[in-house]
Amino acid sequence: MFNPVIDVHHHIISREMQRKQKELGIEIPSFMPKWTPEIGLEKMGIADISFSFLSAPSDLTFIDQPSANTLARKMNEELASYAQQYPEKYGAFATLPLPDAGAALEETVYALDVLGLDGVAMLTSYQGKYLSHPDYAELLSELDRRSAVVFLHPILIPQKIAGLSPALLEGTFDTTRAVTTMAVHRIFDQYPSITFILPHTGGMVPYIKWRIALAAIGQDSIQVEATPEQFQAEMDKLDHLYYDSTLNLGTIQKLIGPDRILFGADIPWPADSVLRMQRESVLHEAMQISEDNMKAIAYGNAFRLFPRISKFYEKVTMN
Repeated sequence: MFNPVIDVHHHIISREMQRKQKELGIEIPSFMPKWTPEIGLEKMGIADISFSFLSAPSDLTFIDQPSANTLARKMNEELASYAQQYPEKYGAFATLPLPDAGAALEETVYALDVLGLDGVAMLTSYQGKYLSHPDYAELLSELDRRSAVVFLHPILIPQKIAGLSPALLEGTFDTTRAVTTMAVHRIFDQYPSITFILPHTGGMVPYIKWRIALAAIGQDSIQVEATPEQFQAEMDKLDHLYYDSTLNLGTIQKLIGPDRILFGADIPWPADSVLRMQRESVLHEAMQISEDNMKAIAYGNAFRLFPRISKFYEKVTMN
């Protein structure tokens, strides 16, 4: 039986972003991969991916705020155009013009209500302000009211650390910092209806849940008395986040329930051989637990978060 694979982690290389960069005389890095909706479909075919949620989580602070607001609008209309052109292949998460929370709130309403996008893509921080910052309270309240999906992508610093590419490890550590900060500042308590998706299996979050729980209980102090029940309550909140499988999976299946893992590929960044290997590895490892586990990660969990797409596969997924 055919099992669709739903990818929640597929980045566009935005033509609107590149147009603005060229206008400002900003050189586009040579390592930037090529992407068009057709290239995206070709990459999906290589990894036998059925449907992708597109995103372009971007730091727009290289331009002034009014220009950032305009660029975010153009990028979201670009994202929507791909979803409209290929409705059975692409969905999309909106780009927000943060750190201006008011502008981001306005763009959220437009992207979700007018463009019909499937959620929002946010960076872990903007100009050093993580999402636990009070400035973002109104925006998070609106996302919570809407039970919105938030794809939370790490920032990438430009310089190497220990001689290593920041894309290799630093992004996973930044995700871990962001989630720990949110736990300490009770973001998951205040906005329980937001569905957060953490890429790259959540960085170190699944592996150090106990330490994050301690930070939340002690409000960033480790010298605090605590009970097992308090630890479990804090770890339960982390267990209710979603974790995508991008460039990692392995032991996370022993640490996070199968109903909280989504497939992610990170197109267009990995080489074709890695895309194939990633899909085979994820589904093989999931199948080692059970067929139901594999189906949940491949498509079942995504269908639950985004019920609109399940209609494309109703016949082929029925036993």
